[in-house]
Formats: sequence, C-alpha cells, structure tokens
Amino acid sequence: MIMERFDPPGMLTDLDDAELQAWSDWISEQIDEARAGRPDLYDFDAPRPRFFNQLTTPVGQDTVEKDITWGAFPRLVALDSATDEERWQTADSSRDVQDEYCEWSIDRVGNQIKRVTFTCEGPEYWQFLAAVKPATVLALYRQHVSPTAANNDLFGADGSYDPKNKWNSTTKRGAMHLVQRNNTLGAEIELAGGASNARMRNGVLLTDAHQLILCGAYGQPERHSDPAIGAEVNALARANADITLANPVGIYFAGLSTTGWVTPDNSDPASYWKITRGTAQKPVRAVYEVPAEHGFAVSDIKINGKPIQYGAQIADFITMKLTGVATRLGAANYPPLSGCKRRAAHAHAAAIDVASVIEPRPPRR
Repeated sequence: MIMERFDPPGMLTDLDDAELQAWSDWISEQIDEARAGRPDLYDFDAPRPRFFNQLTTPVGQDTVEKDITWGAFPRLVALDSATDEERWQTADSSRDVQDEYCEWSIDRVGNQIKRVTFTCEGPEYWQFLAAVKPATVLALYRQHVSPTAANNDLFGADGSYDPKNKWNSTTKRGAMHLVQRNNTLGAEIELAGGASNARMRNGVLLTDAHQLILCGAYGQPERHSDPAIGAEVNALARANADITLANPVGIYFAGLSTTGWVTPDNSDPASYWKITRGTAQKPVRAVYEVPAEHGFAVSDIKINGKPIQYGAQIADFITMKLTGVATRLGAANYPPLSGCKRRAAHAHAAAIDVASVIEPRPPRR
C-alpha cells in the first residue's frame, strides 16, 4: 500500500492539514533527491536503486522496521580529550561540538544544576514552522525555553527566523532545536541514501563500518552516529533489501540508562527524565530535572560516585535512534558500486557550491 503522506517528526501537532501536506512534500522531495544522488558531481555515488520513497513505492509483505542506535555524547570531543573532566567541560562549552544529533543546555542556580534540557528536533522543521506559524514558534519558546522570549529575539526585522537566536545558541540559555551544522534532517536522509548501495573496492565487498563511510563519503567517520547508521543501512543493502526511513522521518531519543546512578533519597533517578515534545516512542525533547519537593538538585545525584556537575555526564547515558525500513529482502539484487565516491572528472568545481549540495534547502511554506 502506498503511504498517503509523511508526518512531522515526533508526530508533533503544531501544523494544520495544509501545512502537514507541505511538510510531507518537502520530506518526499528530500528522499527523492537522496535516491538520485549526485552523478553530475561524483562518480560512484549513484544510482541508488534500493532507496525508495513510500509515497510512490509500496512496501512488501515482509517489511520490517529496525532501530539504529548510537551514543549521544560527541565522540569527536572524547577523542580529543585526555580526561573525563576535560571532555565533559568541552561538550558543555558549545552547541557547535554537540554533533551526535543531540544538543543540550544547562540551567544552574549558583553552582548547582537545576535542569538539563535535551533536544533532537531538526532545524528544518523549525524553519518551516517559523514560515507558516511564527506566533506558534514564539509560544513554544515561551513554553519550553523562557517565558520572557520576545518576537524580536527570534525574528529579524525582515521577519526571517534566526535558528541560532539568543534562546537557542548556547548551552546556558536554552535549547529549542538542533543548530550544530551537521545535525539536520537532510543530513540524516542523505546519509541513509548514500549508504544504501553495496560497495566493492579492488574486487572486495566492503563490510567494515569505517571502510564503508570512507568509501561512500556519506558522513563523518569519527562520529558515533554516521558510521553506525551507514553500517546498519549497508548491511540491509548487502542483504538485497529495498531500504528507506520510517515515518515520521526524524532523529529520536532511544532512552536514558541510569545504571550506576544514586540519588540522595534513593529515589529512582530515571524518574526525573521527562519527555516534553514528541511521543513516548518518538521523543524529540526531554528534560532532566528533580522536582522541588524532593529537596535536592540534579547536582546532588551521583553517577559512579561522582556528583553531576555537567550536562555532558547525563549525555554519556543517552542513546539516540533513527528507524530504518527494509522490505523485499533478497529481491533488490543490484550489483555493488565498484569504486569509492569521488569528484567526477566532468564536474566543474569552480562553478559549484559544494556546501549547497550537501546542506539541504529549508522546506518551503
């Protein structure tokens, strides 16, 4: 059966029927572009026949959904840090280093952490929402970030929305949606499309996650997320399945593990993790906060014997996910691409803005 339309991430209810259709049209366009690849720019990038659009191609009776998971703490920060203290401090210092599709902001009272807010909402959804319902954007900022948020904090004089506004650009004033340059829905879709071909190099079929991402050039090889996503998608490709992303397309929190956590009153530390946007199965926003009546703060909770002094300590225990779809297993028997992605000899580098190719256009209203 052909799917009627794509839903917004987390099954959010901010949009009316016409707006939902416009959002679906944009997701469909992104999937079609990811399926096509860029053979005009790169050799061994396309075709991508296994990657399909559920609005135009039905799934088969053997369809399965598979969650692909990874850790929320930025691996690039960990690789560049000598100690836990250094990596936690670095990860808390800037949203620009929080590149695993999870970003956070910390509210403190003095030296005590009162609340840590986590988001995995893609910026494209907010660009679209700002274009069609700017009043809703302001209301959501006031609800989730600060009741003092003002229209001119979020929008320029020309009415354009600023994703990295004062309430959504630091690790201290709030986090409404993702702003790190690699944390986009378009990147997620392109990554899945780019990994959907089996690949051979020098006559050998590639199966290693690191080799695959280097050969396919579909992401950052040192992150947690990109190699994990690419490896899982490519395993389905090698099993000759048709592949796509599950509806609604998005990145979600898979959960928080509190193993090794101890609270002052022996209450369950997991109970202070609250989903504040999205559904229980598809959460896009969460807050870790101890209610005032308990008489202690987040910083009074210990993880493996150490008090929580950084939001990054919590991020260590958060798992992210996206959900892939595999269907017609064994039937999508296309030959592997026989080389690694590279700039095509006929591509005119001087005339092409590569960043505009990699970074998706925002949705149209």
